[in-house]
Amino acid sequence: MKPAPFEQHEPTTVKEAVSLLESLDDRAILAGGQSMVPMLRFRLAVPKTIIDINHVEGLDVFGEEDGWLRIGALVRHADVEHSDLIAEKYGSFADTAPLVADPQIRNRGTVAGSVAQADPKGDWGSVLLAHEGEVVAHGPDGERTIPADEFFLLPYDTTLDENELVTELRVPVPVANEGSSYHKLKRKVGDYAMVGSAARLILDDDGVIETANIALTAVDITNVRATDAEEHLEGERPSSDLFKRAGELAAEQSNPEADEHGGVGYKERMVSVLTQRALSDAAERTGAVKRTVKQ
Repeated sequence: MKPAPFEQHEPTTVKEAVSLLESLDDRAILAGGQSMVPMLRFRLAVPKTIIDINHVEGLDVFGEEDGWLRIGALVRHADVEHSDLIAEKYGSFADTAPLVADPQIRNRGTVAGSVAQADPKGDWGSVLLAHEGEVVAHGPDGERTIPADEFFLLPYDTTLDENELVTELRVPVPVANEGSSYHKLKRKVGDYAMVGSAARLILDDDGVIETANIALTAVDITNVRATDAEEHLEGERPSSDLFKRAGELAAEQSNPEADEHGGVGYKERMVSVLTQRALSDAAERTGAVKRTVKQ
């Protein structure tokens, strides 16, 4: 099946892109196109207008600035996958990028586009939540930042206004004694997550967990924080027993649905196991503790 006819615009500035969003009806934004193009092909989406933002200046920003890691709206999964900065300092990002789909999709698909798509089976939403990141959007009234905790509403639905354009994602630059990790279960290469768990830990100078963030993929209607498990961890020293209980709490707080890939009980068990592994890797990457879980 071929896409329905549409008109295409190629703005070169954020202001121009936002103006098009505001003035045109029945339009869609194209960045990497890894979600949009298949929808167009099968006519699951039939917009009258495509706004292609690949020529917009400044959306390819990627690096640290003013205490933030900035990931522009045109940064590809592959850019993150092959970044020395990411490999050195951002464990969960380095874990996630190679697990996204396949090389062809990673070469074109964008990290910000994946977050804006708000698929609860998407990996980057959980990583953004675990890092207490934020989404930067531009609209007719200018720029605003949306905390990741306030961004996701429902599957494929966010707090983004209809005339706003996501221009970048931001996460805080890691501090001393910080580590993060992401673990994912999928049926085969290229599949979405059946279950995923992102973990981020910050330890104080005495080796006690000062900050704990855990976010889950594909086990609720959105990417979601495992707040009960986070509270259980904070103020404690990393240990196998501690992480085991945190995994159990994350599983109890998850809300998976049975499907062809597994039942509820199986997925809850995978939440527990993957959360333990992610916490163990995150703790090890703080540089302050040795590996605490062997599975």
